[in-house]
Amino acid sequence: MRSSMQGIVLILMISVFGISCSNSKNSDLASELGIGDPVITSIDPPSGSPPIGTSPGTSITINGRLFSGTASNNTITFNGVSATVLTATTTQITTVVPAGASTGTLFLSKSGSGAVVCDKNNGSTAMNCYGSTFYIDCYKSFNNQYGEEIGVTYPDSKSFAITGQTGTVALRIDLNPEGPTNVKLGCDTYLVYSKFSKSCGRTDVGNPNDTSTWIYQPTLTFPSYYTVQMFVTAGKGNCEISFP
Repeated sequence: MRSSMQGIVLILMISVFGISCSNSKNSDLASELGIGDPVITSIDPPSGSPPIGTSPGTSITINGRLFSGTASNNTITFNGVSATVLTATTTQITTVVPAGASTGTLFLSKSGSGAVVCDKNNGSTAMNCYGSTFYIDCYKSFNNQYGEEIGVTYPDSKSFAITGQTGTVALRIDLNPEGPTNVKLGCDTYLVYSKFSKSCGRTDVGNPNDTSTWIYQPTLTFPSYYTVQMFVTAGKGNCEISFP
């Protein structure tokens, strides 16, 4: 009797082990085939810029699991702007930040596996899609050309000094999130500036090589919130960024 019980227990253990191994193999096979909803675990780098002038967009590597190993079955958008998938495996995708991209949600969706439900509010209920925040940084393409950005946040002003005969600084200004914002560039001398839009479109005001185009303490008005990136070139002296 005891021998029979031992035999039954052994058979049950073998059966459970077999089922476990089978499930594990099926799970591994599903992962290898990219079956299931994709998941982004990291984006490297987590911020970047679209093409600016002759500088290309930032190259991005998206890591995760359950991607499609076929590049054309993966769709990537940066806040609604489509990007080209360069390479793809079930765990890694490479792409480039496209022209027109702005800060928002990077969506990776997968076709060929049924319906695609892709919305930032879906959370875990999304199907064949995953969203992750991606920040657009226009200054990345300039390789820190003007040193570290000077950060200014509404409503606090910030002062800095131009120590050379002339000099250029990079600014990062967080505007008022609740409405329009006036920004005053209050330097002791005349100046010129460049400002970038949400999608890194560049507007130059004045020519650094033509002093007749330089202006004095301009006040700029921005109708809605975003983080403005700017270059300001001025003569030797002090500058203050404020919100009149």
